[in-house]
Formats: sequence, C-alpha cells, structure tokens
Amino acid sequence: MYNLTFEFSIEKLVHAIAFFSKSGIPDLTKLKVAKLLYFADKEHLLEHGKPILGDVYWCMDFGPVPSFSMNEMSAAINGSEVALPRESDARVFERVLNIKKLFHAYPRFEAKDGAFDESVFSESERSALRYTTNLYGYKKAAELVELTHKEPTWIIPNRGRKAGSSALITYDLFFEGASEKARRFLGQLVAEQYGVAIPLAGDADYIEFSRDLANYDFAPDEICEADDKLAPRRTQA
Repeated sequence: MYNLTFEFSIEKLVHAIAFFSKSGIPDLTKLKVAKLLYFADKEHLLEHGKPILGDVYWCMDFGPVPSFSMNEMSAAINGSEVALPRESDARVFERVLNIKKLFHAYPRFEAKDGAFDESVFSESERSALRYTTNLYGYKKAAELVELTHKEPTWIIPNRGRKAGSSALITYDLFFEGASEKARRFLGQLVAEQYGVAIPLAGDADYIEFSRDLANYDFAPDEICEADDKLAPRRTQA
C-alpha cells in the first residue's frame, strides 16, 4: 500500500465545478459534485499519471469522498458571519460560483457569467473533465453513488469499515484492474515518492524474467561464497 500524495488546488476545485455548470450538468449538489470530481480525478490519473485536484480521498457510506473539496464546499455553503480577506478560499468560491439555496432540499452550485477560466486547467485536464461530463454528468447523485460502490477504491477499504465511519483511500487503489499503461504511471509515482521499484505483472519482460528465474536450476558452483554462508544448513539425520 502506497499513500501517494499530491498538492491540492482550490482554484481547480472551484473552476471544475464551474466547468460542470457551464456544460449544462443539472443539480450540482455537494454530493453530485464530489462523485464527478472522483471520476474526473481517476480518469486523469490513469491516463496521465496525476489527478486534477490532488485531493485526499476517504471511503465513506456514500462512496469515495474528496475530503478537502467537501470541506471547502461545506464552508462555502455555510458562509461566514465575518468579513473575509479577498484571497481566502471562500472568496474564490464567491468570485466564480453562485450557491442556490431556495426551493431546493440541498444547495446547488452554479457558475457565474464570465467567471469560468479554462486556463486554470491543462488540455489533458479539460479533456478528462469533458469525458466525465459526457459519461456521468446527467446521472443523478444516487446513481453516481451506486457506481462508485462498484469501484475497487471503495470496495477494498470498505471491508471491515463500520457504517458512519471512514477509511483512507490510498491512490494506489485507483490503479486496481487498470491497464498496463496506467500501472506504469503507478510504478513511476511510487519510485518518485518512495524510492521503490515495484514489479509490474503486466510487463512482458518482467514476466519472462520471473519465469526464467523460477525454472532455473542453480548449480553449486554458481552460488558465491557469501551466499553459501547465508544459505540454511541442513542437519544430518
């Protein structure tokens, strides 16, 4: 298990929500946004080796939860009774998004006219957001929760988790069942952050090497003296 870490971006969070809104996605509640962010992060991570937001995910009752994003959305919805500095996170929400509270059981996020800035994202990140919009944007929040309950990122840490509690989702779980290309990104990330080289079972060279090693019959003269001293001794009957 490798708890890979990335830098979280409040700007990308706010403008990702604005992107979804400008794309016409309906009912952008906090729960629905959290599910869309999960799928967008996963898409970009597997295709390009890093998530869009850099959030920390937790396994909870309603699926994987981007914790920083949820906290920021909650703070924006609840507002503040004191004046906030212009550079505060709440001000970032205020500049880009409206929060519709009337006539809804749950507040909805909506992009302000002319506030969305696509330059916040790289082209690959915009592509992942478009992919997420097209595939998941018009599903209801409950449908998205059901879909995330089929994801290894939720299934694995959910084992033994008590209802109402949370369990950390490490980023290596995003790569469970992923393509060989995506697994190579995992290997690169682990090497960069942990200094460890992990074998990739889908690597043809690794498979051939493992097979040859397993079938090789070492002759006594091929075992060096140092290795011979470390080898377990057989007791005489």
